[in-house]
Amino acid sequence: MMKLMAGIVLFNPEIERLKENIDAIYNQVNLVLLVNNGSDNLDKVEELAKKYDSIVIQDNGSNLGIATALKEIMDYAIVKEYDWVLTLDQDSVCQAELVKNYIKYCGVDKVGILTCNIVDRNFASDSGFSENLEYREVSQCITSGSLLNVEAYCHTDGFDEKLFIDSVDFDICINMRLHGFKIIKINYDGILHEVGHGKNVILLFKKYIAYNHSPLRQYYMARNHKYLVMKYPDQFSRAKETIREIRAEFIILFYEKDNMKKLKSRWKGLREAKNLLSQR
Repeated sequence: MMKLMAGIVLFNPEIERLKENIDAIYNQVNLVLLVNNGSDNLDKVEELAKKYDSIVIQDNGSNLGIATALKEIMDYAIVKEYDWVLTLDQDSVCQAELVKNYIKYCGVDKVGILTCNIVDRNFASDSGFSENLEYREVSQCITSGSLLNVEAYCHTDGFDEKLFIDSVDFDICINMRLHGFKIIKINYDGILHEVGHGKNVILLFKKYIAYNHSPLRQYYMARNHKYLVMKYPDQFSRAKETIREIRAEFIILFYEKDNMKKLKSRWKGLREAKNLLSQR
């Protein structure tokens, strides 16, 4: 029998949504680990956790970032000898048979991460699947709703704690692939998720998503992605990344509020990416 656990990183969670999240996953895994990153409402989280038998809370005392919290989840899984770890955002809600559907593909050769179709509450997106395809290999996936192979994870460099927030998931995906492991996406709508307050938009006759992230998030998004491009130069095309950044800035300019604040934050992040690289 495989041992499976779920890990949820908390930062001032909305308690009712967190309860919905826990209720959805609790009976699918052996244990749920909550890592608290300095939430103001930890007392309410603790009160909620008392209603369940197999929940462990690990309190960091302050916000150490998503990457550090995820690393702590995986370290816990390694020490306690779990085989697979399902990572969830605090506001993500999984389907009742998500783990059951994942288990079908745990035996795929060299699988490091399993992911699924993510249904966002705010906008529509294409899963990329044809109707009769059960699963396919992808280059990256978001952390929320991903099932990580603990043994495969042990062969990687682990989560990059310098990233704090944003690009943490893409970094571990690249790391997995560079160490010979696959990211497998199954054709199953497994997670109800929410990324900011996004909406579908049209730019130059193509569909994109305006996520409406805050200026601070824009800073981290721009800084961390450029850091990844410099950290893994063979994995990116500089020309494509330039186009990607220009497109992101146009979407902010034309479709989001506080656009100049957000653009200035992105430009600051791009300038400071080299500083992050020098800390390696």
